[in-house]
Amino acid sequence: MNKVLITAVLLSLFTGTLAAEDFNLSYDFRFRYEYTDDSGKADTRNRNRIRTRLGAKYSASEKLDLFVRFATAEENTTSGNQTLGTGFTVSDIGMDQMYLKYDLSKNTDLLFGKMKNPFFKPNKSELIFDGDYNPKGLAFTLKYGEIFSNIGYIKFDENPLQTIDLRSLQVGWSKNINDLSKAKISFAIYDFDKLNEFSPSVITFNGKNFGNSLDDNGNYLYDFSLKNLSLEIKTSLMSMPATFFLDMVKNSDADQNDSGFQSGLSLVISDKWKFTYLYKDIESDSTFGALTHSDFGGGGTNHKGHQFNLSYPVTKRFSVDVVWFDNKKKMTVDYNKLFLDFKYKL
Repeated sequence: MNKVLITAVLLSLFTGTLAAEDFNLSYDFRFRYEYTDDSGKADTRNRNRIRTRLGAKYSASEKLDLFVRFATAEENTTSGNQTLGTGFTVSDIGMDQMYLKYDLSKNTDLLFGKMKNPFFKPNKSELIFDGDYNPKGLAFTLKYGEIFSNIGYIKFDENPLQTIDLRSLQVGWSKNINDLSKAKISFAIYDFDKLNEFSPSVITFNGKNFGNSLDDNGNYLYDFSLKNLSLEIKTSLMSMPATFFLDMVKNSDADQNDSGFQSGLSLVISDKWKFTYLYKDIESDSTFGALTHSDFGGGGTNHKGHQFNLSYPVTKRFSVDVVWFDNKKKMTVDYNKLFLDFKYKL
């Protein structure tokens, strides 16, 4: 797939006329101080981490856009962080995104390659997909009035010994309720292909099961056919812009511990403060653990608890965020994590 995409990019570049106005560059940098207190371990952990990303969009024609983004990278499907303090080694950088978007019609787009996540996620929910996960494959996005749909054929192929396909369909409705309020609701199906025939050792980047149940042979106990209901309401609360959100998932292939949800509220308190609270309960086999939020409960499934985010924009491009996780890892173990993020975005 990468060879096909690179060929398409090169043909578009060399057959079109390059002009500065056809390019759109983006850049962001984040320095993070991270503190973790896991009561299941003897010591707390302190880390300093960085993430930086450089992207470019090239408009080859009125219908075709090409996207490339490079990012700091460790061998991790759901993280672009680099941990500092590992001597004087050079940090890794990799291809974070490389895809094309082609307008098939006024209401239909084709995305092909290693793309940004095309599916609607209420308030950027990470219940099923971590925010740093960029799927590789083919997707169609369709809009018709208040109705929208996303169709995907995703290749999850971290290990060359085995490729797992993810077939997905999302249908939703977006409606302006009044001048101040807007609602968006969707239902999605995410169907992983025959995961229960394999061990995590040949599927995930580090061979771990990320909370999912295994059978006596060390293979996944269940397959994953996910049903996902999402709701987002943007409105005003006491003259403050507010977002209410709910995200629910159920794995119809599991016999137990098959459900998960998160719900919460985001408030823009003033021009200088934004606060978000959410509660999440994600049972062990409710979703594929290797792709869900990599920080909540230490990553993966079988966790529950609270998350608090407070953001302060110092300038238009520079902001400071504080994120606090008060979780029950494996549903019983106290797990607390603090992020202090310094972010710059161009």
